[in-house]
Amino acid sequence: MSSILVIGGCGGDNGNNAVVRGPTGTPTVTRTATPTPTHTATPTPTTTPTATPTATPTATPTPMPPNACVPSSSLSVLVQSTNVDSYVPNGSWSETRPNVQLVPIEGSDTRATITTPQTVNSCSSNSTTGETVCTANNTDVYLINGSTLTSTLTSGATGSASFSGGLCKNCGVIVDAAANTAWLSIGTSNTGSAYQSLDLGTGTFAAPIDSATGVSEDIALDPILHLILSPNEAGTFEILQTQPTASLFENNLAIKNMDSAAEDCTTGIALSTIEFADQLFITDLTQAKLTPGSPGSWTAPNQTQTFNEFGAFANGTDGIAIAPGTHLGIVTGEFGGSSFGVIQLPASGGIGTPKVLDWAVAKLPTMPNGNAFATGQDPHPVTAYMSPTSGKAFALIVDDPRDYIAVIDLQALLLAQRNSPTHFVSSSVDLLATGIVKYVSVN
Repeated sequence: MSSILVIGGCGGDNGNNAVVRGPTGTPTVTRTATPTPTHTATPTPTTTPTATPTATPTATPTPMPPNACVPSSSLSVLVQSTNVDSYVPNGSWSETRPNVQLVPIEGSDTRATITTPQTVNSCSSNSTTGETVCTANNTDVYLINGSTLTSTLTSGATGSASFSGGLCKNCGVIVDAAANTAWLSIGTSNTGSAYQSLDLGTGTFAAPIDSATGVSEDIALDPILHLILSPNEAGTFEILQTQPTASLFENNLAIKNMDSAAEDCTTGIALSTIEFADQLFITDLTQAKLTPGSPGSWTAPNQTQTFNEFGAFANGTDGIAIAPGTHLGIVTGEFGGSSFGVIQLPASGGIGTPKVLDWAVAKLPTMPNGNAFATGQDPHPVTAYMSPTSGKAFALIVDDPRDYIAVIDLQALLLAQRNSPTHFVSSSVDLLATGIVKYVSVN
């Protein structure tokens, strides 16, 4: 039985080049990446496309898309020039409120409401074209440019997928900006759930690809290795390899209630949250071995890491995102609560078992309207990005009922004073006065 070693980032040989070994054992350089200092936002890595004699994913050219490897959570981030906007659905899987809010985060764009016929649960943006794709709880798919809904399409969903956080026909969307393609997670009547791609150039859907074990609440897409990561509630971490041909690979970890995928695209280090637990699953895709089959299987060095401070989250670890081009991420609970965490990942992969190097936990302060912040519902209203102006890593979290977006400076929170020896940020730190957190009105 042959296996394929998939390389996703830096590390792997004696320099900064990663190596893929196919059945012949011949090493082939696939891409390079530049490690960065601790607590510092990183520039996008350099990648080198290389043809290989195996089915190993082919690296795509730089620059890395601003939404690379962020999961298909509720809200999107659109980065164009010095403008950063977020498209925020009013609804969720369990909240039937139509319309999408266009919320400027950085720059000079104008806030707007996009009227939608149905309740929207998830949006994802293509920063190359400026187009945003949003999915409704039914089969509607909305294409938006600026503040204009330009087209309504119909997905191939034939049933409802069921999660701990609700039911959905269209469950989420993530855009592959390099390929100008959107990938949807959808419900089906035969297997329960599937993946479906949408060519944004032609507005046409491909046939759905049935999941073997069930899609994740939030899938993540690696545009460099052409992988969709899908850790599910049943305890299996499913990977869909989208190129050169669609292939499924399963890793039955027996970790129940895996909730959302995330990845640091610069290193290939991938994670999953674990609902109702103070833990994260972490693995290194640069060392993954994919074994073909129907479906295939995959293995890689991994561990389940415990964070005592994450016990403060409502319903365990649920939402997660890594700011593209950095090694910094955000972790949240769901369905209430104001606690959140910032994590720092290794600057490179390829050796040993990965782990989160540092983390800090804090509570979001009272919002400008005087209300306590309450983290929203599924599919997890959280994302992350690297500022085109400052180069800093920021996270966005939306409250329920969509009054404000909390904009969080990830590096600044990690550097804030803590209650030693814990990872809790000291209550003496004023998150608003220090600029670690700012609130942006949704409406």
